[in-house]
Amino acid sequence: MTRTLMVLCLCAALPALAEDELAAVDKAAPMFRLPVYNSKAVGQTAVGLDRFVGPDAADKQAKVVLLSFMASFCGPCKKEMPYLQSLHEKYGPRGLRVVMVSIDTEDKGFQIINELVEKNKITFPVLKDRFNLVARRWLGTQSPLPSVFLVNTDGVVKMVHRGYNQEASELFDKEVSAAVGAGAGK
Repeated sequence: MTRTLMVLCLCAALPALAEDELAAVDKAAPMFRLPVYNSKAVGQTAVGLDRFVGPDAADKQAKVVLLSFMASFCGPCKKEMPYLQSLHEKYGPRGLRVVMVSIDTEDKGFQIINELVEKNKITFPVLKDRFNLVARRWLGTQSPLPSVFLVNTDGVVKMVHRGYNQEASELFDKEVSAAVGAGAGK
């Protein structure tokens, strides 16, 4: 049995997650570890959320994690990628950690993500959730993309934004600025 088939069988056997088990504001963030698309820029081949949050976090400078779920076929996700890079550059030194999770499952999607990462010069971790095991715990089976979460260092979800609109960028900037103590517009 191939690895892919085994994982698919395992996923089919898992019970569906109830809505109250999904990532939500004021709930503990589901932990994960995934392979990295841009491992040269990040310096690691896999990144876990526990690197930034929780009592054993390796990154002691982290103050908040902005976690975005995206896909190669999602137009707004492609627009969001350079914006998240600008947030990473602006607030990274103050404790923001940006992590993007791609839910693509096919080789063509992987290629597109690699091209987007290179084109946009992304230096934050872009992770590969090929079997959508992480996405199901965070998004359920149906959720608009991109879906963005802010997670504090205690590992608690503090903000959820599903879908994309023009106000989202202003909201993210304000939320991130407040979380890292930078003051809006600085």
